[in-house]
Amino acid sequence: MIALLSFLHTCFMRSYRYGPPTVVFLLGIVFVYSVVPNPVMDSYAFSTVFLFIISTALCYMVIDIETPNQESVTMLHSGSIIKLYFAKLLYSWLFTFPLALYAVLYPAVLQRFDRNPSIEELSMSFLYHVASSWLGVALACWFGSKVIRSRIVSFILLSVLVVIAIAAQGIENLLPDGIKKAALLLPPLNHTIHVFVNFELATLFEKVSVIGFSLVYGAILTALFLFLLHKRKLDSAQV
Repeated sequence: MIALLSFLHTCFMRSYRYGPPTVVFLLGIVFVYSVVPNPVMDSYAFSTVFLFIISTALCYMVIDIETPNQESVTMLHSGSIIKLYFAKLLYSWLFTFPLALYAVLYPAVLQRFDRNPSIEELSMSFLYHVASSWLGVALACWFGSKVIRSRIVSFILLSVLVVIAIAAQGIENLLPDGIKKAALLLPPLNHTIHVFVNFELATLFEKVSVIGFSLVYGAILTALFLFLLHKRKLDSAQV
């Protein structure tokens, strides 16, 4: 797996596809904190949503990083399409870790907040960032060419889903009482944002559970995606 992740990293670096989303995120954080002071957890709530969006873009690029012929060779060496695509999702997620660390430490180290954040706030914020980026990765994998052949259609649908995920709380409030429970099917990004906004009042269980929500939701989506690949026996020759 390490060798496969290293190979994907080499491919991604050589493609330069990582450039636009990474630069947008880095400069976006600098721009947001160019005006001081900023509230601690509200600011981290913004950067978490920002990283969620960036992670979907990164996974969307990584999932189809190889040409069909190259993917056939990689799949042969990796042993299965399941292992290959799991590695792509894992790599996409790991790529966001330095971005999450940057989003948490940049304003804290440069004192861009209205107060010094506590160790708990820093550590929990980092976990919220990486959990939300995993959620973005798990959503984006469903919009690769293995599932949706048209890149234009897949990009539009993914963009709509990202907007829905961000606006999930507002959508839930608009739903009639009889079908409000359907909002549970939406990505749980809004639960993380709710904890950010009410961090001081939230219990320890609430603070930890939202991390679990994102990780479990993402794991379920990933498992279903990999099961789909296995069930339909999707290999490079079929693309």
